[in-house]
Amino acid sequence: MTKTAVTDDYFQQSELKNRSFRFGGREATSPKIVWPLLVLLSLNVGSTGIVESSDTRIIIWRVSFAALMCAGVYFTVLGWVINRVAGQLGSLRTWCIGFLYATTELLRAVLIQVFAEGLGLNTNPQWEFRIVAALTSGLVIFALVSTVVNDSASYRNAYKDLYTQRVQLQSIVESSTENLIRARDQLVDTTREQLEKALRSILTETEKTSPEYPKIIQNLYSVAEETVRPLSHLLFENPLKLSPVTSTSKPPRISLMTVIRRSSLVAPFRPGLYFAMAAILSFPSLLVNFDLGYIGSWLMSVGLIYGTVELARRYLSPHLATMNLIIRFVVITAVYAAPALFFAQVALNQTTNQTGFTLETIFYGLVLGAVLGWLMASSAGMRTARLEMLDEIKQINQELTWQNARIQSELWLDQKSLALTLHNDVQATLLAAALKLKAALDRGEKTANDSLPEIRELISRSINFGEYHSRNKTLDAVIERINNNWAGLITMDVAVSPETLRAIENDFVGLGVLEDVLSEFQNNSLKHGAATKTTAQLTMPNTGILHVVMANNGTPLSTKNSSGLGSAFINSVALEYSLETVQGGVQLILQLPLEGK
Repeated sequence: MTKTAVTDDYFQQSELKNRSFRFGGREATSPKIVWPLLVLLSLNVGSTGIVESSDTRIIIWRVSFAALMCAGVYFTVLGWVINRVAGQLGSLRTWCIGFLYATTELLRAVLIQVFAEGLGLNTNPQWEFRIVAALTSGLVIFALVSTVVNDSASYRNAYKDLYTQRVQLQSIVESSTENLIRARDQLVDTTREQLEKALRSILTETEKTSPEYPKIIQNLYSVAEETVRPLSHLLFENPLKLSPVTSTSKPPRISLMTVIRRSSLVAPFRPGLYFAMAAILSFPSLLVNFDLGYIGSWLMSVGLIYGTVELARRYLSPHLATMNLIIRFVVITAVYAAPALFFAQVALNQTTNQTGFTLETIFYGLVLGAVLGWLMASSAGMRTARLEMLDEIKQINQELTWQNARIQSELWLDQKSLALTLHNDVQATLLAAALKLKAALDRGEKTANDSLPEIRELISRSINFGEYHSRNKTLDAVIERINNNWAGLITMDVAVSPETLRAIENDFVGLGVLEDVLSEFQNNSLKHGAATKTTAQLTMPNTGILHVVMANNGTPLSTKNSSGLGSAFINSVALEYSLETVQGGVQLILQLPLEGK
């Protein structure tokens, strides 16, 4: 069994380590992916191969819009089917999402040609080029956007979980004094109410003119054994847990300006990735223009893309931090958009009927370059921004978890003190009252009657009990008490450095909790494992944290004994713990909060 306060290895175990998840995650079929991208791709009217004129321009835009809507509906329907058939992460879902992305853009490109021919427009389909171009552009662009969106969703979910934990822990810590006082008062008041209820009839009987002495004696015995004793055991066996206040506050959203600021400083220029995407997107154009002239232009255009972004990475990146955010945004956009404009013109000029730069080419090239560039930049910047915030929250959570465990430790000592008070003082007082009254009765009713004021005083003292505190002020005294209790049956050896020992003995709460941890392990080792020896190693790897490693030479763990006081108590006061069977016995490792953090 284990308990972990804050999952430090959250991201090592998260879906973000799985590349297939980043491509085909939960948001892969989201409308926020398909509709913006279909609009972006539809802006490139010039690549349709349809001969334009003043009379056909509006018709072409209508055809493009109709194809966009059909492709969007196809994406939505097939995405719904994929979510039902391949809803779990894995290779099947990845392949299905890849098929969806590629065929969505393919359907849009094919429908434009079909609708245009149906309306009698002059088309030049170039199907070999168009099919390959649609498949590659759909797969690459959709996949890039899906990766960014899924990364964002995953970090947002992780951030939400950690933020919720932070609010819950903080609600306990911020009201720690109030919570402790309330919990202490509740413990004492509840116990006193039960005692007063059980003893009220006895007090009433003692005030009668002719009290029934045997009844009083019997009732005193009954209250001691049937009320006080179970109350004491209940307090020992059920450590109270402070409950956090339920919060309705939502995690703050990471602003767009924060993402842009991080994205523009972390890794804004990514020449290798940009070059690879440009090459993949324009590769189909080589199928229809495989001649030396076009190959040279193509190499020059992709080389310009790589060279521009690489130069910016080398010479502009060091100066971005000193730039105004708006200027920085414009510079990064220009670095990606300018070479994309020339690249788009080279690719479209050889695969369509247009000549020279057109307004559509200029607009599409600039927009596509800027969008792809910022997507690549944000994939690093957004990740870094969220990691920094998550790391900050995680550190806060660790601190809050420490304080929460510390508060629970103090509450446990209060609860233990009350249990011992009931067991040692209250029960003994009631038994003493019963025995005194019985002894007085044996000497006669008059003597018994004369003793009633003292009996009433003892009963009142039982109701208005004080509190018991452990007399053990040193770790040696704790170990000596534990070993004396089980002398001849089981022994405990403790290894601790002078520095750690000093820290433990300077912390009354820490020593008290450690005493109960060691005692409980010793008891369970003998009771459940038939062990004859236990060891404990106490170290302080970090300030404010006591690392405890305990082991015995008993039998392996039994599933029947996996719950009870040990797990409830340790789960309440420990930062984290693990209990497992090891070679030669059982080992318990836990961390306790010590003062001084």
